[in-house]
Amino acid sequence: MEIRFERAKLEDAELILQGQQKSFLPLLERYQDHDVNPCNEKLESIQKSIVEYYFYKIFADEKFSGAIYVHENPDDIHFKLHTIYVLPEYQNLGIGQKAIEYVEKIHSCAVEWVLETPHDLKRNHHLYEKMGYVKTGKTDKINDNLTIVHFKKKTMN
Repeated sequence: MEIRFERAKLEDAELILQGQQKSFLPLLERYQDHDVNPCNEKLESIQKSIVEYYFYKIFADEKFSGAIYVHENPDDIHFKLHTIYVLPEYQNLGIGQKAIEYVEKIHSCAVEWVLETPHDLKRNHHLYEKMGYVKTGKTDKINDNLTIVHFKKKTMN
C-alpha cells in the first residue's frame, strides 16, 4: 500500500470535515463530549486552520484515508499534533504511524511535540509511546465519561 500526504487547500475543508465526522462519531457517542469532539467542528474552523496552520490529507493507494492537523506555536519550535484521524476502513494498517513520522520529518525544526488523547484509548497510547511520546502526568477531565491524557516528545534539535 502506498501512503502519500498532501497539504490541504481551502477547498478540501468539506472533505476533511466529513472524514472527521465519520472517524469521531463513535467517540462522540461514547464520551458525549459535544463541545470538544472533532465530529462537531465547524467548517469555518477547519478552513481557518487550513489557512493559518498545517493540515495534511492522507492518501492510501491514492484514496483519501484521513488527515493530520499540526499547530505550530509562535516560537516556531513547539508543535502540537492537534488532530489525527484515519478513516475506519483504513485503520490498523500503519497509516497513523506514517502520518506522525511524516509531520515530524517535515517540521524537523520542532524541539518538542505535544498531543492529547482520551484516557481509555489504549491503542492510541501504545502508538504514541511507540513513537517516543511520554505521558506528562497532566490530565483534563472533560466530563464523567472522558478524561484527556497529555503526551509530549522532545526531539534531538
